[in-house]
Amino acid sequence: MIKIINNFFNEDVLNKIQKHITTNIYYTPKWFDGQEQTKENYYGDRFYFTNDSELKETFIKQAENKFKIKIKDINPCSGIDLKNLDNFKPHEDTKLAKINILIMLYGPIAVTNGTVFYSEDELDIHVGFRPNRAVLFPSDWMHSPHASEKKGIRRYTSTIFVRDYEDV
Repeated sequence: MIKIINNFFNEDVLNKIQKHITTNIYYTPKWFDGQEQTKENYYGDRFYFTNDSELKETFIKQAENKFKIKIKDINPCSGIDLKNLDNFKPHEDTKLAKINILIMLYGPIAVTNGTVFYSEDELDIHVGFRPNRAVLFPSDWMHSPHASEKKGIRRYTSTIFVRDYEDV
């Protein structure tokens, strides 16, 4: 099951977050776990919510409100990502969480800048990139940032890796 919500934050909060993530925080390069640090295994740059409890709480409270869940525990790998969209990187996040909440924060609006999901190893579902769009999906679903044909396309997203939650 995929749930998509547009207008995740109100406009003022979104503007503050966009300014904060593009000017005030530092990102750390990240590669897929256990893999050699090569361009092919490069995941992107991440800022961890563990470094900003106020930002973390803003995202968690809004996710609980919008998706009607109570988040009991998140993986400390949750945070803000800055990615180049130069190739598909299909993966699952089952070691990290039960569900993922992906919030699209800043970048060009396009289907080819969003996220894709696979069924039986075939590209199946496209969710286009639109700032302020949130997508909830099971962590065991194969997914990838969509690869853009245009060079130099980057986007900011947030991922909350939810380890434990309940519906409200």
